[in-house]
Amino acid sequence: MKRVLAALGIVTLLGFVGCSQQNREVDPTPEKLDGTPSMEFEADDIERAENASDAVAEYCAGAVSEAQEVGCLSHVDESDIP
Repeated sequence: MKRVLAALGIVTLLGFVGCSQQNREVDPTPEKLDGTPSMEFEADDIERAENASDAVAEYCAGAVSEAQEVGCLSHVDESDIP
């Protein structure tokens, strides 16, 4: 039981460390599934995403794709967060 609790503690600690070192740099030239360049992100969306507040970044942390994350970070404002 002590080993399980110790393991859970380590996993939790690593999770917090990973979250605090979040890199918000967005790839300005994402690729499509076939490897060809995609220009789906607008420059102002990338800039807003990179400058999103910590609260907005935390709110958007559950994004399942880069496109969803950029959309969330660039269009959600702190006033939108419940």
